[in-house]
Amino acid sequence: MNDNKKVTTKSIAKALGISHTTVSNAWNNPDKLSAELRGKIIEYAASCGFQGPDRLGRALRTGKSDTIGVIFNDSMSYVFIDNHDLNLMKGIATQCENHDINLVLIPLKNSQNIKIKTINTLVDGYILNATHNNDEVIQQALAKNIPVVTIDFSLPDHSSVSINNQKAMNEICSYLLNKGHRRFGIISFPSQKSAAGMRSLEQPVNGDNSVMLTRVNACRDVFAAHEIALNECWLYETIHNEQHGAQAAKILLTEHPEISALICLSDRFAAGAINYCVENNIAIPQKVAITGFDNIPVNTSGIRLTTISQHAEEKGAIAVKLLLDENNKTHYELDYQFIEGAST
Repeated sequence: MNDNKKVTTKSIAKALGISHTTVSNAWNNPDKLSAELRGKIIEYAASCGFQGPDRLGRALRTGKSDTIGVIFNDSMSYVFIDNHDLNLMKGIATQCENHDINLVLIPLKNSQNIKIKTINTLVDGYILNATHNNDEVIQQALAKNIPVVTIDFSLPDHSSVSINNQKAMNEICSYLLNKGHRRFGIISFPSQKSAAGMRSLEQPVNGDNSVMLTRVNACRDVFAAHEIALNECWLYETIHNEQHGAQAAKILLTEHPEISALICLSDRFAAGAINYCVENNIAIPQKVAITGFDNIPVNTSGIRLTTISQHAEEKGAIAVKLLLDENNKTHYELDYQFIEGAST
């Protein structure tokens, strides 16, 4: 072959005496070829210094980029810090590798200019991970009219995957009520971006963070059904990490010492609350019981946490499978396990 001539799938097809489609299938649809034929094509292409079709060119021709976007609530670094999201991304990434698909991570906590540029990246679909639904980026993603799968909440006409968050919180609350607890504090991530601080659980909980609303309102419903005084139970919304979990526990237990149980919407919050209590000689569970959510490795001062275990890696893998199955809109409900620990 002339070294000065650009190598393409068409030139390879001509040299091997086969069709252009057959050569293209060697990279894009390998299952359509025998191993012997695909090997022959790849070997010849490599001898010419050809590593495969240009993805950008293919995207322009077909409208497909072989890339999906994952939109999540926090900053980019959060995905690599939080163990639940690490496992979730592992499941997503593994499935993408299996299907030769690329990933674009799109954090909602970023400068607006960067977010707008990122949302204009060519992708074949989006996975929305427990997002603030009213965020401009979410609305832009939905307006593109491409496949979308949601994690931990549902949107009309889109597939979703989650555990039954309401049922899981019902189990936690019923368990604590059976232990005799009647005054509760809830440590939660924000219901909406501007939400922070403490308020009575008697006040309706509104916002656009669906997973938060589902879990907190499940608690309110169980308490109301058991005639618990909601004006004597408290919700504290804060940034999602151990430090703010400790700060929330301090404020709740200082201002409302009658609280005998802290329900934390994550194990990270629970770890912070436990460590605050340990440092301040507040006996767990004799003085205050503490529950978490996720069953991830956290520092709880050696106290085994009562929590909900969910399979984040499987959740991520299923989200990718649902996204690739454009013709089957469905909700996939994952199993979860209630784990009783020494913290209650």
